[in-house]
Amino acid sequence: MKLDQVDWGVLRNALILLVVSLAISGGLLSSSFYLWDKMNREHQRETSALSAVRAQYQNIDEEEKIIERYLPLYRALESKGIIGKERRLDWIDTLRQSSHRVELPNLRYVIDSQSIYQPEFLVPGGSFQIYASRMHLDLGLLHEGDLEALFNDLDANANGLYTVSKCDLRRLHHQTEFVKRADATNLKAECGLRWLTIKRPRASL
Repeated sequence: MKLDQVDWGVLRNALILLVVSLAISGGLLSSSFYLWDKMNREHQRETSALSAVRAQYQNIDEEEKIIERYLPLYRALESKGIIGKERRLDWIDTLRQSSHRVELPNLRYVIDSQSIYQPEFLVPGGSFQIYASRMHLDLGLLHEGDLEALFNDLDANANGLYTVSKCDLRRLHHQTEFVKRADATNLKAECGLRWLTIKRPRASL
């Protein structure tokens, strides 16, 4: 077929229809790809959100297990006076009662203000800090067993935790022989104690 025999009017209409069809198909394809990409991004966001919710739920569940496991121990330490505010009035009262039960001939004490305690070894306390209140004891003893008896009584009755940093024991210079009277002072003891308290650093001293 020669070119002068082609019905360009019909062919032109067909070409126009083809171009329009291709344009419509391209538009539909582009719209379909856009919708698919949008739905895919939405699906990814929903999946990420679901994963975050699952992780949060697992963390909450794990925290509840930790609380259930350690809360009784925390409450016990709190009631014992180890966690929370310092209880220096309780410590002094217990010391006096212990001295009375042991029947010490003489007792004097001085307690310093509370300060941050830095142990010689690393203690991972998290959000908590250890505080110490230093107490100096000046004791009159009938015999050396009184000192051990005093600390045993404190261990059994003290509402708190303490450590003995030092203790010096000596015989009185003016005495040449042991006095067996119950209220007699044959020995002197000077001891340093640290009463320890655990609490958050921002809590008031």
